[in-house]
Amino acid sequence: MSSWKSLRRRLIARSGVMTRLVQGTRVIIGSAKISKGEKPEGWILAEKRIAEMAPRIAALRAEKQENLAALKDARLTALRAEKASRVAQTVRQTAVQNARKAVAEAKTALAQVRPSARAQRPIGLYYDELSRGINPFSLYQTAGVADVTDSAEHIAGLFNTYGIVKVKRVYSQERSQLLNQHCISFSGLQPEDYVDVFNKNKKWGTGGSPVLKDSRFWPYVADPKIAEVVQLLLGKGCFEFGSAVAAHYSARGLHRDYRHLVEDETSDYSFRNPKKRIVRILHYCGVSGGALGYIPNSHDEARFQELSRKVGITQPTEWFNRHRDVLTQARLKRDFVEADELERHICWANADPGDIIISNSAMLHCGEYLTGPRYFFVSTYAQNDPENLRAAIAQTMQFKATKYHEHLLEHGFQGSADVLKGVAEAEKAGLLVEEPKV
Repeated sequence: MSSWKSLRRRLIARSGVMTRLVQGTRVIIGSAKISKGEKPEGWILAEKRIAEMAPRIAALRAEKQENLAALKDARLTALRAEKASRVAQTVRQTAVQNARKAVAEAKTALAQVRPSARAQRPIGLYYDELSRGINPFSLYQTAGVADVTDSAEHIAGLFNTYGIVKVKRVYSQERSQLLNQHCISFSGLQPEDYVDVFNKNKKWGTGGSPVLKDSRFWPYVADPKIAEVVQLLLGKGCFEFGSAVAAHYSARGLHRDYRHLVEDETSDYSFRNPKKRIVRILHYCGVSGGALGYIPNSHDEARFQELSRKVGITQPTEWFNRHRDVLTQARLKRDFVEADELERHICWANADPGDIIISNSAMLHCGEYLTGPRYFFVSTYAQNDPENLRAAIAQTMQFKATKYHEHLLEHGFQGSADVLKGVAEAEKAGLLVEEPKV
């Protein structure tokens, strides 16, 4: 009997179905007389109802399990989404904090007084004439100065002594102004464009091989005084093979031109033990002229060491050749101590409009601090050796500039004859001569 009561309680509690079986009826099982082996009628009815309800109960249980599983999955999904949201929020907060920190550091850096060599040296009597210290090279003459009326032999002698010489008044004021106009026309940059170049809205002008494209520059390359001096320095068999126009441009870092030759210790042009040289001429024009910075005797290692011993300099030429990297670091770190220390050793050759500066391409040199519009023209001269000849032939073929070398040949540059011969032979053979890579 206790088993039936237990079963009845479970049915009523779980399904509520049995309530309908006894509703309004008194079922007295315990008082009935049951013969041995017989089941009460209620028992039989209950078993029948249980059998009928079993599939539904199973379905309800399965549905419950599915609902529980779905609820669990939903809760897990919600928890994961909440966790992802917290992580994203943390990342955003960290990014904002880092950005604020960076801004604060930048403001602090901009407000900070950066160290410089000037701040570490005595201030001069008036302002800063002693603030960068002494240039040891200034104790000796380090550049030649001549006038256009001096003989070519005198000018060549100064070049052989110093590796750099300024020749005054090579061009009249009219010729200088005309050269300035040619530079403006060739570069496409007007004087007022300097502001846009300074603000990086326009690109400065440099290079361009103007003599190969524009005959207006030929009279300056083959000026009688220049031709006479260059041919004394390099011999009659030389030629011009590298020209440029600079507009609102200054190469601030110390460097050597034609580095593939002058810094190659196996080359005859090496500054370590020079046997040959490349001559560069800067033609200054316009109304302001210009200036060329240089390290004296840096085109010849032995002569540099001799001068260094005299003035008490212990740094090798490599120390000065770092100037470009030092300037880059000064811009990045806003620390000018090393740059000022190096730059106090730079000597300056100042040229007026119409002056020229003749220099050895192996000499470490740099442009001036540019604060306004400026134009100048550059021409380069070399001896007639295989590598330079190949470069000149390649340039001439590229720009179809045989008339240019015919012009040079008429003015005594006999090396141009070999250039023209090389061009004719290459064209006849159908060859494409490539210029050596610098």
